[in-house]
Amino acid sequence: MATILVLGAGVMGTALAVPASDNGHRVLLAGTPLDTLPVTRMKAGEIHPKLDATLAETVTILADEELRPEHAETADLIVVGVSSPGVAWAADRLSGLLRSKKPVAFVTKGLDREGERIVTYAETLPPRIANMESFIGIGGPCIARELANRYPTSSIYASRDRAAADFAAGLMRTPYYRLAVGEDVTGVEACAALKNFFAIGVSAMQTRYPEGLRADGQSKNPTAAAFNQAAQEMALLCERIGGNRASAFDRAGIGDLHVTVGGGRNSRLGHGLGLGRTVADVMSGELGGETVEGIDTARMVGSLLRQIDDAATLLPLATAITNAIVEDGVFAFDFGRI
Repeated sequence: MATILVLGAGVMGTALAVPASDNGHRVLLAGTPLDTLPVTRMKAGEIHPKLDATLAETVTILADEELRPEHAETADLIVVGVSSPGVAWAADRLSGLLRSKKPVAFVTKGLDREGERIVTYAETLPPRIANMESFIGIGGPCIARELANRYPTSSIYASRDRAAADFAAGLMRTPYYRLAVGEDVTGVEACAALKNFFAIGVSAMQTRYPEGLRADGQSKNPTAAAFNQAAQEMALLCERIGGNRASAFDRAGIGDLHVTVGGGRNSRLGHGLGLGRTVADVMSGELGGETVEGIDTARMVGSLLRQIDDAATLLPLATAITNAIVEDGVFAFDFGRI
């Protein structure tokens, strides 16, 4: 039996406690300062307010102020389950916790800067976190509620340290949580962020071209065309960031893109853009107070596009999404340019 410390009691961090505890491991699920409500409820024996799965008795719930270096010292693996706006906090928190070297796996999705370069957290976090032995990126199609309810889920754990990825996947793998292992951690991290961004544009097609005769009211051809375009552009940008193009056509790329288009905050933003609304309008309305990670990614992608000759021709979907977000304009994507 191992001990796994999960930093972040949001939906994904909490969901990951399910396969970990099913494997007989001791799980320490530690909330962030923003997780007061779920931590309070779970400490009282209730379920997470955004999940419908009961956690095992081998899961210990900790408020942020209760988490101590001795908890980290007992952990064989640390999993970070915060959203991208919280990654700087998580890096500082881990640096204060770790007294000896530990492998750390991240489900956080986002891009970062290193000087003029757009890079992934796999490049920028290791120097910032003292005693992080290995950076492991977790990617792939994984809806937290479905994982917590033990639906078959296929994800990938990637690290430049293949042994560390094998170790982490070995602790977490179950008959329903089916894990591949790879070494293209930059590609996995890049695609994990880019799929949120591209899901905005693909989802916009679902509302731009309604189909009244279908139960869901959505035509399929425009969405499929935009999905294909997103996959091609994701591969190009993944390579530009330093990853392998093939990762865009695997779990962390098109697999996760498919799931994200199917629902979630990025998809809901896309639906608003498809109706001709602006980002400001949607974010001040039904998505008020929500974190839409594709918005932050769009700003990073905008910097990448400025470094690519003829980006509007090579990357028309990325250009359209970026313009709509950065300029708060309408989403203008022309299928004639595909």
